Order: sequence, then C-alpha cells, then structure tokens
Amino acid sequence: MAMPLSFAMESGLNQLALEQAAFQDRNVSGQRSVRDALEIPDCESTLPAKDAGETAWDVAVIGAGPAGALAARQLALRGLRTLLVDRNSFPREKVCGGCISGLGRRLLERVGLTELLEPPSAAPLARFDLAAGGRRVSFELPAGAAVSRLHFDVQLVRRAVSEGAAFLGGTPALVRGLAFGGRFRTLFLQHEDQPVRVRARIVIAADGLGRSSLKRHRAFASQVAAESRIGLGATLSAAASEVAPGCVLMSVAKDGYVGMVHVPGDALNIAAAVDPNLVRDQGPAEAVRAVLIQAGVEPPPGLASAEWRGTGLLTRQSPRHSARRLLVLGDAAGYVEPFTGEGMTWGMLSAMLSAPLLASWLDRDSAGHCDCMAARQQFVRLAQEWSAFHHRHIAPRQRDCRVLAGLLRHPAAVGVAMTLISFAPAVAKPLIRHFWNSGKDVDFAAQVGLPARHAMR
Repeated sequence: MAMPLSFAMESGLNQLALEQAAFQDRNVSGQRSVRDALEIPDCESTLPAKDAGETAWDVAVIGAGPAGALAARQLALRGLRTLLVDRNSFPREKVCGGCISGLGRRLLERVGLTELLEPPSAAPLARFDLAAGGRRVSFELPAGAAVSRLHFDVQLVRRAVSEGAAFLGGTPALVRGLAFGGRFRTLFLQHEDQPVRVRARIVIAADGLGRSSLKRHRAFASQVAAESRIGLGATLSAAASEVAPGCVLMSVAKDGYVGMVHVPGDALNIAAAVDPNLVRDQGPAEAVRAVLIQAGVEPPPGLASAEWRGTGLLTRQSPRHSARRLLVLGDAAGYVEPFTGEGMTWGMLSAMLSAPLLASWLDRDSAGHCDCMAARQQFVRLAQEWSAFHHRHIAPRQRDCRVLAGLLRHPAAVGVAMTLISFAPAVAKPLIRHFWNSGKDVDFAAQVGLPARHAMR
C-alpha cells in the first residue's frame, strides 16, 4: 500500500516557526496539581559531569525517555558500565497522550516493572470513545493504563539508577567521532561553560524527534512528511471535563485530532496532532478548541489559560539507524502521528529488542578489541541485526498508523466510517484491538537466541 504522506528532507521544509507568544507560560494549576498529588520522588544526577569524562563507559545513552531509560536499565542489569544523559532536568513535562497500550503493559510485565502501571502511579483504561462530525462511538479496551510523564519517566530513570546506571540530568550531549583507535565513540557534555569529553564503547541516541545529539551528523538528517502535523499538549483540572475516568476520548476533525484522558493527580491530559497552519494562525488553545468543536465535543474549561507545549513536525523517518559504535532508538529512529497510545510502546519495544543485541555485541567486542578489522565486522553485523529487528517489529506498526493518519485527513471517509460503526460497532473492534495491542507479542528470547531469563532481564 502506498504511503499517504510524502517525505522530504527536514532541512528543506518550512517548519512554520511558531511565535513564542503562542507558548508563553500561563496558569499552570493543572500541572501543579499533578506534581502535588503524585508526590514525584527526586531524580537528581548521580555524578558530576566532569566525573563522567574520567570513566571508560561501555554504553552512553542520550535521552531518558521510555526508550533511553529502559535501555539503560536493561544494559546496566547485565553489568555494563552505563551512562544515561538527558538535556532536561527531571521531572519534566512531555507532549504525550500518556496512554500505555496492551503491548506496552506486557513489555513492562516482562521486565518486572508492572507496578509503574498500577495506582497511584497510573490510572487503568477500559474504554475508547471516538468522536467525529457530531457522532460518538464507544469501545472496550484491552488492559491498558494512563500515566503522567512527570511521574512515569522519573520512575524509569530511578529504576535504571537502582540497577547500576549513572544518570546526568540537565546536560545536553553532542555525539562526535571515534577515538582510541576506533574502540570508542566520543560525545561532549555541555557542563556550564566547559564541555566535558566522554568516551563509550557504544553510544545510543534516544533523544526524541529533535535528535539534537546528532546535529553534527548530516547523514542522520530526518526525512519529514511534507504534510505532517505538530504535537500540542497541556494538563488541566479534570473536575469539569466531560471525559469519564478510565476512558480515552479521541476527537477527530479535518484539521487534526485531540486525545483527552484522566491521569493520576485528578488531572486531564490533552495531546493533539494539529495542522501547523492552524496553530500559527490561532495559537495552540484555539486550534485545539476548533478541532473539538468540529468533532462535536464540548471543549473543557481552561484551554486558554493552560501552559501549552509543542513539538516539531511529527511524522518523520531516519535514513539511518546506526553508524560505527552508534545506534539510534525510539522516536529518534522514526516517528508517526500516534492515535491510541503507540508512541511510548514503540520506544519501550525498541529498548527491549536492542538490549540483548548490544550486550552480546559488547561481549564479542571485549574479546576481540585488539583486532580493529574484526571489531568493525562485528559492528556491521550488529547494525544489520538492529535494522532487521526495527523493520520487522517496529516499522510495520508505524506504517499502520501512517495509513490511519492518512485516512483521517479525509472528512468524507471519516463520516462514512462513523456511520458504519454507529450501526455496526463490531466492525471497528478488530482495528481497536490491533492498534491498542500492536499485534502479536514479540518472543524476545527466540529472536536473539538467548535463554528466556536473559531476555526478560
């Protein structure tokens, strides 16, 4: 099936730079209520930046979102010297629907982190409501959960630290070249006014859509869908919202779609994918309001006074997923407008798939580090394996969402679908199950040739 969106190099696109005024700090009472109710634990750096430059790391992971933090945890569990770096201090907000799909829950169960999806850390989800053109249909959801990224990401980082990873927050990182005869990849940490040079046997870039760590590497420049939407997010009080607890309400219109869900802290999380022209002309709050009204949904109070966060253009793909001693994971490896909470699941899946491959490769690298040619050949094999895993397990899920995003751009098609679903709701149930569960489980042990106990760790 042909992709419904055309792609172009990011540098050639007009990003429709949004005026800073559109995202000025406003009343953030919803955000504060989440912080207070969740009692988010501390997530401080575990070592000074200058000390990081004095260690020969096995792995340096850039980006402490679900992909990076989980990858760091899984690698630290194997006894590897692991450094986890993020440009932001934690806790921090993210533009995200906050929904963990059925497959996401099973992934966390496999690594013993089920408690992150239980109250009070998360809210269970049982229903999906779809609104478009004044109609609304409702479906049951397989087991899932809604989380606040303020809390969820902190907990993942803390789990990585508890297993032995070192963490540096509020520290931008820039990937550079090879060093020490090609046995290490270097990166520079921006520490105050003096950059710190760090070396690692392999670097993982998992720093999201922007991939700022790779800005010196033009071969990794994103290819962005020319018709891509941008992401918007805000947190409001859930008190006056029509969204019921345990329900995801997705509102679809010609200019985009808006998802709303209760998250812990008696808060309403809003995440939207919206036409950037609409945001540029009307600002984020009015753009979201317009989409809700078009879909026939009453906008919640407080949109205008909310603190809005935005992303760059969402749908993009990477021409490369690796270079020597460098691997790209999560959103940095390619992203598609998510519809039912797939984004975090894709990131966690990439971490689960890559960790055993990386651990096995690092073992071989240690055994043959004096033979540069053998080390290079071993990495070529790792890059090929990772590319194959990505195309087998992640790319098809993103392709399905890309097709869905293309169909949602046609109001006539959406209208026909809503009419059909209203009379025969069972028609949509297989689609809901497919996207929410993201297909069949992945047999990690069989894929990487390791005992199940190793695959789970």
